[in-house]
Amino acid sequence: MGILTGTKYADRVNALLVFYQTQAQKLEASRSYFMAAVALGAALETALLGYMLVEWSEDNRGELEIPDDVRLNDLIRAAKEFDLLNAVKFRHAANSSPCSVEDVIHEIQSMRNNLHPARALRKSFDPIRFGAKDYTRLSKIYGNVIDNLLQNL
Repeated sequence: MGILTGTKYADRVNALLVFYQTQAQKLEASRSYFMAAVALGAALETALLGYMLVEWSEDNRGELEIPDDVRLNDLIRAAKEFDLLNAVKFRHAANSSPCSVEDVIHEIQSMRNNLHPARALRKSFDPIRFGAKDYTRLSKIYGNVIDNLLQNL
């Protein structure tokens, strides 16, 4: 993920992030695109949480405990406050104008949340129809966010 040395959670954050990214790669290779997207959602949440733990620890001059009730929405909101997402641009297609990753990052969150059966049924989401093209798009969004986080560490 980057350099998180000197923080209480550094090794654990890095190990967890590598685990989720590796799982996403394995799942993509096996053409299980929806589950690969779920793994990317977990990796995104891990990366944002790791970044926030570092930033908040520095701001508070000491190590923080991980909150019991932190959610991806909270982390996205905090990343917005740190202005981590506005500078990153993403194109939907080669001929489209770039938009802020903040505008599309919720797509990863939404896809990950489709893991919950009630949500999938309510939204008429069919994970079988989530294919390589859908996954590649989310993977590019994820890559842009991770690259920006690494630049800001």
